[in-house]
Amino acid sequence: MGILIEDKVGMSFGPNATRAAPDDGGSIVNLHPSFVFTKEEIGSADAFPSIEHGRNLVDAMLDARARAGLSQELPPFSVDEPRRARVMEEWPQLRAAWSLTRNGKLDLAQKRIDGFVDTAGYEDPPSSIQDWIFQFIGDLTRPYYERLWEGLFDQVSVAVQKKDFERFVAYYGAELSAAHGRRYFEVCKAYLGAYSEFSQVHQLVASAITVDDSHVAASSNFDLTRMFYGNAFEAFGDNVELLTAVNNLIEDRPFDQLRSITFEAYRATDKAGRTKAFAGNPALAAVAGEFDNQLRNASHHGGMTFDRASGMIEYRAGKGGQGEVETISYAAYLARSSRLFIQLMLVFRLEMLIANKFGARLPV
Repeated sequence: MGILIEDKVGMSFGPNATRAAPDDGGSIVNLHPSFVFTKEEIGSADAFPSIEHGRNLVDAMLDARARAGLSQELPPFSVDEPRRARVMEEWPQLRAAWSLTRNGKLDLAQKRIDGFVDTAGYEDPPSSIQDWIFQFIGDLTRPYYERLWEGLFDQVSVAVQKKDFERFVAYYGAELSAAHGRRYFEVCKAYLGAYSEFSQVHQLVASAITVDDSHVAASSNFDLTRMFYGNAFEAFGDNVELLTAVNNLIEDRPFDQLRSITFEAYRATDKAGRTKAFAGNPALAAVAGEFDNQLRNASHHGGMTFDRASGMIEYRAGKGGQGEVETISYAAYLARSSRLFIQLMLVFRLEMLIANKFGARLPV
């Protein structure tokens, strides 16, 4: 439906919208695909959270520009500039090309790429599937997580100088890339397939704006997202072995030797403790800030119950779900899931960079 307000003209109604008589006694329903509401604001006719969220997003963008040494003057907007495709316009096209590539149908995949990217509003339109994925997932992590990406890039720049790096690249291409690529594809399908839910928090999370138990999501299709955190935890717990290998190189060891165990032994350990291997490296550890094994257990094993009226999720912590009852708002659950997804995308970008630059098999 549509409502158009024009200066010196007034208000007109578009498809599926008609003027109704004022009714101050009617209930207020807040709906927005790009942010959540505080419990005090939702359902209030006097609250305009979009204004606050818009201001916070602009502040986050200006902060990112300041860190990059750019002017605080935002570039002027022109109606003549091509409009950047929305996530849910672009993802089905990318997913199709990515799937075709995974199935060896490279010519068909390239036709998909050539038929879409020139109309997607990219400043530098990608010409290959790896370039398209790299740019697309990069956009999903900005502006805040760009600093974490830069930290990862700096660490790889150190690892490249180590004598065992070439052997690491060969091992990565032969032993890790294919399995990692499958996990990235499956997690992207799950997250972006439920983007109608995650979009309520995604840009807030990507801008480092807090979403916690004081917030309420207007849309709450819990059945669509209840398994996501657990599945993303599993994928992240597997794929951070790349960061462990990089850390081994940085600490002047062979890539497949940790301080006290071999890389193969490490790969057989419980996923919940795998990020400890690089906890002493701040740049690598920053990418693993969201990694909660208790929430993973509840999500992965169907141990969460959702009260739609209150917007709260209950689950039991502890081994086997035998611990104390924990609660988390659905909005906060979406935000933590989004953070975990973005962390995984940072590792994905790093793998794409290494594979593309040093000739290893691409994780697609």
